[in-house]
Amino acid sequence: MKTINKPIDRLLNILTYRRQHESEGEREFIEAYFKDFKTLKNEEGETLAYIYDNHNKKAKTNILWSAHIDTMHNSTPELITQEVFLDTFGTAFVDQASDCLGADDGAGVFLLLEMIDADVEGTYIFHRGEERGGWGSSQIAELHADYIKQFTHAVAFDRRGTTSIITHQRGDRCASDELGHALIKLFGKDFQLDTTGIYTDTAEYAHLVPECLNISIGYQSEHTSAETLDTAHVLRMRDTILAYDWKRQALPIVRKPEPRPLYSFYGAHNRTMSHDLPTYDDLLYTDYKSMLKWVKSAKPDEIANVIYDLVDQIQYMEEAQYYPMNDDLDAPLDRTPYHY
Repeated sequence: MKTINKPIDRLLNILTYRRQHESEGEREFIEAYFKDFKTLKNEEGETLAYIYDNHNKKAKTNILWSAHIDTMHNSTPELITQEVFLDTFGTAFVDQASDCLGADDGAGVFLLLEMIDADVEGTYIFHRGEERGGWGSSQIAELHADYIKQFTHAVAFDRRGTTSIITHQRGDRCASDELGHALIKLFGKDFQLDTTGIYTDTAEYAHLVPECLNISIGYQSEHTSAETLDTAHVLRMRDTILAYDWKRQALPIVRKPEPRPLYSFYGAHNRTMSHDLPTYDDLLYTDYKSMLKWVKSAKPDEIANVIYDLVDQIQYMEEAQYYPMNDDLDAPLDRTPYHY
């Protein structure tokens, strides 16, 4: 794992990597941070996720801390890094020429690495291909189900904003309100239960793990060049988690895993688009004939789920357009790029 002294330096360094799935940037990032980690692989030998195990077998809970490595950097795949800026309010952002900042989910990756360094109890999983329809986690749920079943909680830090404790994904409950309230007590009253979750990797484990959720990690306007990150929020989350005695204070376990729905939100990783639920990124780069072929073969509830996801994406793109990142126009803005 790459060693950097100050937490903010590690956070900003992570954001400099353009980590599109299967890109050179992702490969260099993995080499810098995960080369000594254990892996979960598929039948072809491809790495689905990187694992670090710090679980105490005597503990009442067995937590799987979750984040994903990849980003939505789709242009200029030959570029490995990008310039990251930090303004006087602690907001990280990139130039408008960039695809995105990559705080989705670089901020979550940072938090988990800090927790590992601080010896926080649990098992850590860094998924690959979340932005490709859960490429890694969907295969893990199928090929490594027995491994995933050992966990009582699957906790992702991959939600936009600074206030959400996601208890529902894909329209179904994935975590109990009791667990949500326990985390609100931990993180502060600004947090609230949120039933509007769409998808992150922990959704793939809801039929295997009792409590699966997602927590706001401070980014906004993800998947766009207007993406920002509230670094103060991330650092507060870090300090709160590191100060909590995870070995003594067990999280609630209330929900019971339910069988997987007849359809998967994004479908199996190896299906063609005609049988798969396309992501926003799929639709962005799909020709009309392929899209029409999928619509003709899809079920109404599958089409409704895709539309729901698209509306969610459009809403936050509009917010990025109409709500400027720095509301105080008289305040100085430091646009000095971060270099490490």
